[in-house]
Amino acid sequence: MTKYYGKRVLIVSSSDKCFDFFEKNIDSSCLTETVFSGADAQKLLNEKEYDAVIINAPLKDQFGDELAENIVKDSCSGVILLVKSELFEQVSFSMGKTGVLCLSKPITSQMFTQGISLAFAVRERLKNTIRKTESLKEKMEEIKLIGRAKLLLITKLSFTEEEAHKYIEKQAMDRCVKKSVIAYDIIKTYNN
Repeated sequence: MTKYYGKRVLIVSSSDKCFDFFEKNIDSSCLTETVFSGADAQKLLNEKEYDAVIINAPLKDQFGDELAENIVKDSCSGVILLVKSELFEQVSFSMGKTGVLCLSKPITSQMFTQGISLAFAVRERLKNTIRKTESLKEKMEEIKLIGRAKLLLITKLSFTEEEAHKYIEKQAMDRCVKKSVIAYDIIKTYNN
């Protein structure tokens, strides 16, 4: 069995019986929490983030598909929705559009292990995508800041665009700081 050190797993099920199955098939290095309703799950999800959420449908207060959809909208958690075989095709089709992984009950240990591995993989991929997005946002902000600083140098000191660019680059190199720091100082100085 693959080890998933420090992974957090939330199990949502109205049935006590399935908890034993999950406990046996989730690696002991994972931190698991269990709740019996969608409402209780939502409370925990508002407080903490989980690497994977397993929903054994139906729940006592809802079917579980709506909870699964909300989780994938609001977090990076990998979500597994377990449904009865007679509902699997219909639920799987609608959940597939949202990124929720559906598994048909009854479920084997091997199927479950593969499902949880996929949920963890989805989580990692989403986290990497978010990191890249944040990095791009920071770069965009830096470009905007430098552009504003260049405009101030052009309008206040009659620099050309090229001169403003070289000035910011040289100042950053001379002071061993990022160009955005120089841009911020220019904006602070000349923005009246």
